[in-house]
Amino acid sequence: MKKMIETEERFRHEVKLKLESELGSVKTGLNDVNDEIKVVEKKFSAKLMEFLNSAVGMWFLSSVVITGGATMLQQIQHHYEAEQKNKEQLLKYQFEIGNRIQNMKYFLRHAKTVGDAKTALAAVFKSKFPLSPDLENQSLSALYFNLYQLIDGTEKDKSKRATEVVLDLEDAEISLQSQQNDQPLEAADKERLNKLVAAIENLHIKGIGK
Repeated sequence: MKKMIETEERFRHEVKLKLESELGSVKTGLNDVNDEIKVVEKKFSAKLMEFLNSAVGMWFLSSVVITGGATMLQQIQHHYEAEQKNKEQLLKYQFEIGNRIQNMKYFLRHAKTVGDAKTALAAVFKSKFPLSPDLENQSLSALYFNLYQLIDGTEKDKSKRATEVVLDLEDAEISLQSQQNDQPLEAADKERLNKLVAAIENLHIKGIGK
């Protein structure tokens, strides 16, 4: 009995270290992206001021004021701010989804019982280690639905297919609820769950930042 407890403690410690490492890596990536966005904003502002301070820029401003085109400038600024906000929101969803996928992969890889599998699949409904607190209680399918609203082209179809796989994963998690936690996890069930998570990972949308 004592040996089993010690083994479990070592396992929990290993999981904790691994997740902290993965979380730190993803957070660093998110910070780098945010820094990049700020740099782009500064460059845009600097270029805009440089243009406005030029002879052509002064003429343009005069024309805008005379013709009442100030509204157009406001619309341009509003469009730019909305675009930047969408990019930041998009990145938040991407990193949160990626973080949950990695957590599920890790826990499933070490799962030996039904209870272990339930712990692994809990990330389908709620984040255990959220990168963004406001996304903590959003299910994976809700995250993909929101992501779907922010993307276009072939990535939109990719997000839709990922959502369908997530729904299959939700069904699989629900089917586990009727089983005892200490019941051994069948090899076939573990393989099926791993395939679903792998399918989501292959469809995961990365690196969008137009």
